[in-house]
Amino acid sequence: MARYSQNFLVNPRIADFIVEKADLSSEDIVLEIGPGKGILTARLLKKCKVYAVEIDRDLCDYLSIYFQEEIKEGRLSIICSDALKVDFPEFTKVVANIPYHISSLLIFKILEYNFEKGILMLQHEFAERLCAKPGSKKYGRLSVMMHYNGEARILKRVKRGNFRPVPKVDSAIVEIVKKENFCYEKEILDAVVRKIFEQRRKKIKNILGDVPYGEKRAEELTPEEICEVARYVARISN
Repeated sequence: MARYSQNFLVNPRIADFIVEKADLSSEDIVLEIGPGKGILTARLLKKCKVYAVEIDRDLCDYLSIYFQEEIKEGRLSIICSDALKVDFPEFTKVVANIPYHISSLLIFKILEYNFEKGILMLQHEFAERLCAKPGSKKYGRLSVMMHYNGEARILKRVKRGNFRPVPKVDSAIVEIVKKENFCYEKEILDAVVRKIFEQRRKKIKNILGDVPYGEKRAEELTPEEICEVARYVARISN
């Protein structure tokens, strides 16, 4: 069970906190990514239907036995696959203990779906970058792209001792409230964001030329201002 570098949450109080913050009703359908040994799954199933996506075949077999009654009743479906490769079923909320090495890729994939809220366990340093505001050192491409799709905030820092095996870093529980993307030049936006943050100490005019907010640097621009820049670049490119 260790070949995918999982770190299993073992503190039931943290699990209770996550489920409480998900604010679930019987009408919800939860997408759980990385159920592990089911500490969250068991609690989620008391509230609503769950789709659990797990890459580890041994864990899939374990969960299938442990939750066989819930599976028979149709309240739990186990999807034994790579979360980065599989199409997700429809869901209203997502709960995930995201592996650190695929955090960015998986969050961007999740944000492509329509849902109400996500409660995610992430590496603490990554969570800080995801939730960073303009002007901070951690503000960058990740936080900007997050802002276009939802509001993210750190709910709780989780010490590394709450997992087995114990990871090298602390984690954080992050709440994401989904919103409609307000900046629609997706390909140009991504290119602009990537380019200006690769040279974050340069003024925008020295990277993109004569564009709005050219006297500012990337870390000084709000997501709304970056969207304006992307729209301007899109217009002059046509």
